[in-house]
Amino acid sequence: MNKPKLHLTSERNWMNDPNGLIYYKGKYHAFYQHFPYATQWGTMHWGHAVSDDMVNWTYEPIALFPSKPYDKNGCFSGSAIEVDGDLYLYYTSVKYIETEEDNTTVPKDNIFESSQAMIISKDGFNFDNFNDKSLIIPPIMDEKLGHYTHTRDPKVWKYKDNYYMIVGSKVKKADQEEHTGKLLYYRSKDAKTWEYINSFELHGLGDMWECPDIFNVNDNNILVMSPENYYTDGTYPTNNAVIGIVDFEEESCNTKFDKDDFRLADLGLDYHAPQTFIDKDGRRVQFGWLRMNKHFENHTWLGMMSLPRVIEVKNKEITTNVHPNISSLFTKEIDIDDVDFSNPTCIKATLKDNSKISIGGYEITFENNIITANRTKVFNEEYVNLKASTPKLEDECNIEVYIDYGVIETYINKGQYVISHIVNPLENKLQIDNLSDFKIYTI
Repeated sequence: MNKPKLHLTSERNWMNDPNGLIYYKGKYHAFYQHFPYATQWGTMHWGHAVSDDMVNWTYEPIALFPSKPYDKNGCFSGSAIEVDGDLYLYYTSVKYIETEEDNTTVPKDNIFESSQAMIISKDGFNFDNFNDKSLIIPPIMDEKLGHYTHTRDPKVWKYKDNYYMIVGSKVKKADQEEHTGKLLYYRSKDAKTWEYINSFELHGLGDMWECPDIFNVNDNNILVMSPENYYTDGTYPTNNAVIGIVDFEEESCNTKFDKDDFRLADLGLDYHAPQTFIDKDGRRVQFGWLRMNKHFENHTWLGMMSLPRVIEVKNKEITTNVHPNISSLFTKEIDIDDVDFSNPTCIKATLKDNSKISIGGYEITFENNIITANRTKVFNEEYVNLKASTPKLEDECNIEVYIDYGVIETYINKGQYVISHIVNPLENKLQIDNLSDFKIYTI
């Protein structure tokens, strides 16, 4: 069965959120949400893959699986840090109150108990799920603080002499019809014993802030998260990743931002739950989960990670551009008649007014200074987001389009915007109109 060559998938069955991304002891470790028994969401485990370069991945045995009373129904998303040479994994532990009558792998009415837990590994490869786990933050019972079910996805980092954790949650006040998204912060001296120290909430930016990730790039504090119900206007999917520069004082975790400080992390709306880490050269790198469609349900695998992206800030503008480990692979220039989309392909071009590209039926156009990517002809679901468009741009725009099996990622003006779309297998046909500096590369 075909697979993308540059996008990480699970070896078999279901994959979603990236977890525990880290460069540790000379290797890149990518953990991920994984249901190892079917190509659908179910009781969550942590899959595990390892790489020297974020290009070639080796599958390792499952790292986390349910084994304790507090995580008996799932090990949800989380993060990783290195402490004194050991690898610490933090995750949300899940216990269902009830299950569906005909499917014990999903909670009834989406109600379950969430807590935060951890496991320690000496080498990043061996995880004793029976003896090395511990519960570090119990379920939240105070509904004014956070949500009993929907508090999850701990991201941990070190600052000065302390360790800090950010967790996503939501709350509902008596005078509100909808929930409000909320961030909870915890602090620890030893990365094992944690105390609550601060929080921030804001109404009107979705209602559950999944997978929060806060970090500093070039003296700018950046927050990435994936609010549920970000869209309420009929756009589907309603949950999407957003990114923005925020006011943040790291020691106290005092946070301040407005909903207008955020924009979509990826305009294609297939990109969800991204997480960042530092690569071996000190870059801030992000992976996200690309949600796949029903066309792939007859595959032995479902779900993939995006290409790794480098986050930078220039003049208070965030860019997310493809990692040089990926872009440097495309050195073989080919002719337009020699394209073979069964192999990874990169298109570089300058767009001007009325420029058009058709990549096996996937159309990229530039009209009235707006780039639109349209997958209507290469996607077989009636999603609202068959098309994605940028805000208004300059008169000319540079694009790099990365085509891998089942996915197209378009980077605009060196990462000013990104549009990622899951697509059906493409025809080996490339048509262009009114472009300049047009080149095609393969590996």
